[in-house]
Amino acid sequence: MIYSHRLNYENINLNPNSALFPVYFQKKVIYSACYIIFFYLILSNLIMLLMYLPEWIQKFKEPRTEIKKVGGHFYKYQVEYRYNKNKKRTDKITIGLLGKITQEEGFIPSDKHLLKQKEGRINDPGKVDIKMYGVYGLFSELLEEEIKGLGTIFSSKDLEVLLTVAMMRFAHEAPIKRMQRLHHHDYCSLFWHKTTLTDKIITDTLRYIGENRQLIIDWMRTRLSDKKESPLQEYIMIDSTHITTTSNLLNVNAIGYNPAKNFDEQIRLMYMFSSALKQPVYYRLINGNITDVSTMKLCVEEMNVENVIFIADKGFYSQTNVKTLNNNKLKYIIPLYRNNKLIDFTPLQQGDFKKRSQFFIYENRVIWYYSYQKDKQKFITFLDEKLRTEEERDYILRMETHPEEYTREGFDKKLNTFGTLTFTTNTDVEPQELYEKYKQRNEIEVMFDSYKNFLKADRMYMQNRIVLEGWLMANFIAMIAYYRLYQKLIQAKQLSKYSPKDIIEISKSISKVKINDQWKTAETTKKTRDLLEKLKIDYLMERS
Repeated sequence: MIYSHRLNYENINLNPNSALFPVYFQKKVIYSACYIIFFYLILSNLIMLLMYLPEWIQKFKEPRTEIKKVGGHFYKYQVEYRYNKNKKRTDKITIGLLGKITQEEGFIPSDKHLLKQKEGRINDPGKVDIKMYGVYGLFSELLEEEIKGLGTIFSSKDLEVLLTVAMMRFAHEAPIKRMQRLHHHDYCSLFWHKTTLTDKIITDTLRYIGENRQLIIDWMRTRLSDKKESPLQEYIMIDSTHITTTSNLLNVNAIGYNPAKNFDEQIRLMYMFSSALKQPVYYRLINGNITDVSTMKLCVEEMNVENVIFIADKGFYSQTNVKTLNNNKLKYIIPLYRNNKLIDFTPLQQGDFKKRSQFFIYENRVIWYYSYQKDKQKFITFLDEKLRTEEERDYILRMETHPEEYTREGFDKKLNTFGTLTFTTNTDVEPQELYEKYKQRNEIEVMFDSYKNFLKADRMYMQNRIVLEGWLMANFIAMIAYYRLYQKLIQAKQLSKYSPKDIIEISKSISKVKINDQWKTAETTKKTRDLLEKLKIDYLMERS
């Protein structure tokens, strides 16, 4: 029929200007389209016949795989389905070749697929016969009490991952991407998370912990609730430090003040340090442009503690800061620069100064002091005569080497200020205790220095605020272990010979080997055993 119509129209000699020409042209277009569709259907059927999978190969079809016929042979590929936001539909993505399929031999895995399967077997922690043991033994012994306390707050599944992350930070300063391999070869993998520890598992666990800060607070409170020291020993010092971060997704990093005068974006970490426990007891992440004074009250309320003292550095003092601390009912010890006009050096100029003043002994040094009020503030000035003599001598020597900066007139002007230290405070603490508390500020500085250098956490790259909260918890646990080890070195009088890092490196050399399906501690040197015995670290004896 179509052919006859085509002949009829072809036999008509139409003039392009004729009224019948548009009808003729429209018919020609329709016929051409019909021919194209007809040939396309024939071609599609031929392709389907060529790609047809015979019945014997159907048994090799599996979910998320695809079998293709290429060059007369059948190949099996792994595929996955991903949603395409631009196309607004799901795309099928070929991941890689799994192998070849023949009717005689069946499925023949490719060499690359075999290597991946072999790597998967290696990732089973239970199939490693030599594991690092010393780090796990040291870490779990140092934190024995904390691990028990954490076990009452967190599920065993989450706690095992958290402890693993904390230990990897403590011993290796490791980022998340290195932790799977470290966990795989460490003895902790037989107790903490016995399967492969992937990046996703770590991130998901840290996210859960970060989302549940109240659990963290509950645990931190329990560490102080059972202590029965006297009130003077229970004082907790509070201070903050800055951490540089370049993430654009945290929403808490901002340009703010820091002593280094670094104008990179930063976050701030507020820490509380127990003078009785000699270790950190609280932390909180705050925005990088928030000042210490404005956030301290909230931190104290969150921790629900009373005897908290803010021990400032000499650059902190101002009447505005003091007023803010008083209005928020926060206790403080603030040192003043010696050139501050509020300091009264008049008593030191009097010949009978020592008759009018009191003293105490601090580290075999005589410390004189006197108290006074000015502008409704309480001040105490201390004089360390040994320090005074040293500073006088130093100034006189500099008069010889730097006469343009150090003169006799300058010496006379500073004569009554050498060896002095002045505080303003709103506490009822006795002067001796006040002086000792201020000297303990160095422990906070050591803690911040350890946090940034020992854990290599002076710069952060986290991209998620909630995961960062969990990451900070792991670092906090690592810092507690560090301070436990630090105190053991002090008590054993070994700090002059070894640092905490040295003990960790020694522990890394202690391994467990599987012999006849039983784990045995590998040989260690007598020097190592004697050192651990001095430190009263006994995991080699009790945990082997």
